Amino acid sequence: MKKDSNKKMSIDKLADEEYNRLIGLYKKASVDEIKLQVNDRLIRKTAELYARLEDMQKLPSIIYNKKNPYEQKETAVGKARVKYMAQYLNCMQKLNKELLGEIVEDDDDLNKYNDDDQD
Repeated sequence: MKKDSNKKMSIDKLADEEYNRLIGLYKKASVDEIKLQVNDRLIRKTAELYARLEDMQKLPSIIYNKKNPYEQKETAVGKARVKYMAQYLNCMQKLNKELLGEIVEDDDDLNKYNDDDQD
């Protein structure tokens, strides 16, 4: 039981560190304080997902058959890790889009070059 509470504390500590890191980065990028407050829960949940992913990384995701090493089986952690990673990436994309805005790619210079080349 003691080991579980230490693990929980470790995950919570890592989530807090990631939360503070994200908030610090968004503040450095001059994100409006109101936007940070509105998105605070999503930032917290994203940090928790990150902590869970880091914890899962320590566990085996594939089990090999000792008699036949070519026979492999994905563990429940391996399957869950893929889902958590997809959720984490989705959250980060939403946060970055909401807080930092969309990245606008200016292809005008390239199009001008291509137009000149065709003449």
